[in-house]
Amino acid sequence: MNLIDLLLITLSFAAPLAVIWWAVRSHRSINKKIQQGDISILSDSGVRIKRITQGPPGTQIYDDVTLVYSQQGKF
Repeated sequence: MNLIDLLLITLSFAAPLAVIWWAVRSHRSINKKIQQGDISILSDSGVRIKRITQGPPGTQIYDDVTLVYSQQGKF
């Protein structure tokens, strides 16, 4: 075996492992945000919400809505 063969073997294992690592890390990050109720998940470019399965009574669903954040002060 020469150096080029070893390099190709290393790359053929490293590339899929890197993709798997990235997917697992992304999945964990999204789950953590969901569990914490982090609203930033709504504007995350890596997340697309297709279905809402649970919400408080009176929840209304609107398609293609732009999010506007507001500061609520104490009165």
